[in-house]
Amino acid sequence: MLFMRFTRWMACGIFMVLLVLASMPGNAVYAKSSHGESRSAASLLLSVRTSPSALFEDHIVINDSDFVNAVNSPSWQASDETPRLTDLYISREASTSLLLRVDSSGRLWDDNRRKLLILPAKAEAKLNQAAAALRERHYGKLLDWQEAEKLFSRKAIFVIKDMETGLSFRVQRRAGHDHADVQPVTKADTEIMKQIYNKGWTWDRKAVIAEKDGKQIAASMNGMPHGGDGIPENGFSGHFCVHFLNSSTHKSDAPDLPHQLMVHKAAGMLRPYFADSSPYRLGQSLIEALHHEDPEMVRLLTEGLSSEQSVALLQQKQDWRSIRKKDGRELPGQESLLSEIQLEAEILHATRGKRLLQFHSQFVRTSPVSPWEMKELTIS
Repeated sequence: MLFMRFTRWMACGIFMVLLVLASMPGNAVYAKSSHGESRSAASLLLSVRTSPSALFEDHIVINDSDFVNAVNSPSWQASDETPRLTDLYISREASTSLLLRVDSSGRLWDDNRRKLLILPAKAEAKLNQAAAALRERHYGKLLDWQEAEKLFSRKAIFVIKDMETGLSFRVQRRAGHDHADVQPVTKADTEIMKQIYNKGWTWDRKAVIAEKDGKQIAASMNGMPHGGDGIPENGFSGHFCVHFLNSSTHKSDAPDLPHQLMVHKAAGMLRPYFADSSPYRLGQSLIEALHHEDPEMVRLLTEGLSSEQSVALLQQKQDWRSIRKKDGRELPGQESLLSEIQLEAEILHATRGKRLLQFHSQFVRTSPVSPWEMKELTIS
């Protein structure tokens, strides 16, 4: 009798287990990760970051069968074209190594092997939907200085997050009319800022997010203590500047180009910004990108060049300790689809000291309303 009861109990238990399994999704059994996300063995990670080397990123797990199957069983195409790569990356969940990069047309690239994978329409639509939500979470909003000044009012305390390292620290706005003059709140905040500027205090700009009242606003900061010191016990002698969309320096009414580059980088909007730029501004932007040692920005600006020219530029840059733009002009021409720019820059060469270099660049576009693209670059 006891054996019969035990047998009935076991049969009932097995039936309940089968009932639970039957209620689960038929295509996969998911395990919960330590972060509470549902994962499967075939999952892929979609990540967004400002550059391949950036430590700060956001990612989501993709286990949609249409997308996963397209990546795991790829139909590769060899290509000689220069890919218009975006800030989106695909990797396998179990590995931190890079697998693929997404281009501006929604195609996937193995950039090392110069091969591309064109997704089926259904998988591409799902990728675009996931990417839009991810980028919305990662980047700051563009907010004109006239509005940003109200949000980050004088004496307001807010958080600055560096887009490359992800490090955050608190600041207080103390002054500033054309932009925000701020100071780290405590010595601990100053120490975090020192980690961000690990090569020492400098006027170089960095893309950051300014966070206040649940809002993330795209901004740019420099790292040079100067001027008045309203919080003497914070270990930071003076203040530093934070810029927003269309803000300017104290010396000019026009927006500062390097700060505006970093503001748009913090908003994930560099490509649209360049698409709306004149050849002269594009030429200046290239020199600023070289000065700020931003290879991803350089890549964006030189997508129209041949791979040989791009490689030559980066090799030449290795011998420069610094570069700063000087004078420049747009050369006269009659062709509305062609423009030539001559820019002068001062470099500090590793072995030859200071030198003046001429950057002669040629830009083309396909129509009077199309974006300009650099097609030739000569440095002498």
